[in-house]
Amino acid sequence: MILTSVILNVLLCILLVNYQWKDQKAIPYLIALIFMVGIRQLSILLFNSVTSSEFLAILFLHMDPFACLVGPFFLYYLRSVLEGKLVFDRILILLCLPSLVFLINLMPYFQISFVEKIVMVRALQHHVFHSENIINYYGLLFPIKFQQVSIPIYNLFFIGCSFWYLYKRYRANLIKIKILKIVQSMVSIVLIAITPSVLLLLYLIYLNYGKPELLYRFPINNSPEYFYLNSLLMPLTFLFFPKLVYGLNPNASLLNQVNSYLKNHFQKPSELIILESKNPTDLELIMDYLEKQKPYLKKDLSLHDISRELNIPHLRVSGCFNKQLNTSFPEFRNRLRIKHAIELFQKKAHFQMSIEGIATLCGFKNKSSFYSAFKAEYGTTPIEWIKKEGLYI
Repeated sequence: MILTSVILNVLLCILLVNYQWKDQKAIPYLIALIFMVGIRQLSILLFNSVTSSEFLAILFLHMDPFACLVGPFFLYYLRSVLEGKLVFDRILILLCLPSLVFLINLMPYFQISFVEKIVMVRALQHHVFHSENIINYYGLLFPIKFQQVSIPIYNLFFIGCSFWYLYKRYRANLIKIKILKIVQSMVSIVLIAITPSVLLLLYLIYLNYGKPELLYRFPINNSPEYFYLNSLLMPLTFLFFPKLVYGLNPNASLLNQVNSYLKNHFQKPSELIILESKNPTDLELIMDYLEKQKPYLKKDLSLHDISRELNIPHLRVSGCFNKQLNTSFPEFRNRLRIKHAIELFQKKAHFQMSIEGIATLCGFKNKSSFYSAFKAEYGTTPIEWIKKEGLYI
């Protein structure tokens, strides 16, 4: 029962490696985060139970230097996702220095025997405290309690910095639409699964501060069910965000693979094309991409460009326009370009540039194609529309 979270986290990491290792360069940071947070949650669970003392002796304090890397690694995971490469620089090395300091501080504890560590953690689990097992005795540079207080605060600070970094990138429109879902999923997981664990640590520190006992353990006997559920929270939360686990391909998940297998064996190919082309998620992604990124302002935008940018098969992209929107892609693209031209006319951009210049800004190759598309949409030429709207000089 206690090791259930370990098994789930291992399975989660296997899925991440299998489905995203080649495409998602930030996966090493994500796997490290799952490992470190999972170990921290497991340690809290074991300290608030009376079993697995030997296993707890392996985790107790040994993992503290790694625990303070959660915040910096989360920041660099997001940077790696947004930049499409594994970001590793000198700043990250600088942010890892507290981990080295904690490692040096724990040197006296590392030197005692494993049997003594088992006796110590067993006494802490049973709320037995005496001078021989006071953990502050083993801090080389500063008390162990100071170390335990610093780790959650340090991580919360960098989680906050990560959210601020995302906010600035989003306001500057620097987050590509195809990875926006992944970023949103990761932020949701942090808010749902990781932040409560950090807040729990801070609460336990508040309860135990000034007492000669372990900080992240309730000072009285408590039922371990809550801590058990808390250790399962992170791996189970990932199930609600399949794109983060299986990548941007919605057919990558195990459930969809089984569904696809059944379709291929019991439905005709023509029926498959219709069903797949009516995937509402595809249309939502395409519309969001066109609205926020405005790629139609480029002269050479094609269905292949949208397919490549959003990682959606070309056939499904075409189906979204032909089957769901009941229009061809060139017609829909021209409609968006004309809409942008109308916005420019309303802002009186034609006072500063020619109609041909506006046509170029809107993605048309030349003036004649702009006039043809505009007349097809409004039944009049751009000049006549401007006069009719009273926007003429």
